[in-house]
Amino acid sequence: MASTIAGTPSQQADRYTVQVPALLPGVRCYVDASTVPDHPSLPPRMAGLGILFVNTQVQPAQTIFIKAQLTGVQSVLMAEAAALALAARVNESLNFDNTTFLSDFQQLVHFLNQQNHTHPPDWRIKFFTQSFTNCSVHRRAKILKINRNLNTTADGLARQAFSASGTRYQPVCSYLHHSHQCPLVEALNSVNMQHVTLVSASCC
Repeated sequence: MASTIAGTPSQQADRYTVQVPALLPGVRCYVDASTVPDHPSLPPRMAGLGILFVNTQVQPAQTIFIKAQLTGVQSVLMAEAAALALAARVNESLNFDNTTFLSDFQQLVHFLNQQNHTHPPDWRIKFFTQSFTNCSVHRRAKILKINRNLNTTADGLARQAFSASGTRYQPVCSYLHHSHQCPLVEALNSVNMQHVTLVSASCC
């Protein structure tokens, strides 16, 4: 009978998990990070960050792909938190509302769904978790967990960013209704995060 009691760990996990993200209304933002696995002897390292926006509030739907690199990473958790913080800042600069952030990192999803964010799983990620919260609180945004097999595009972007070298950042837009000016270019110019370097961005 214990498994039927409300609030069990399995029910808490289900509460923040979405099985079919494509059915979510509004803007969907898939986020992932790629870095070397954690090891006690590792010095601070670099991570690749991957972000995919799917904006179904316009027709045709708008898709945004972003790749970035973060230096000084001390854990996989930090890289994932930084990716979410960057995504939230871009989302705010684009003036997107009703955005659902989608991550396959359960620990972060559960923490960011708590009422109290003063004690993150690792104090070194507090800057990123607080940044995510600050940028999302007035945007009707929420964060949910998805399975890794539903996050393959963001994962691929993060992996490509992690292995990128010597590339010159140049945003590209091929979206039909942005023939004169793309808001993504201006939005990214206003997003400034320490130790984060944009690798590529495209709007289509």
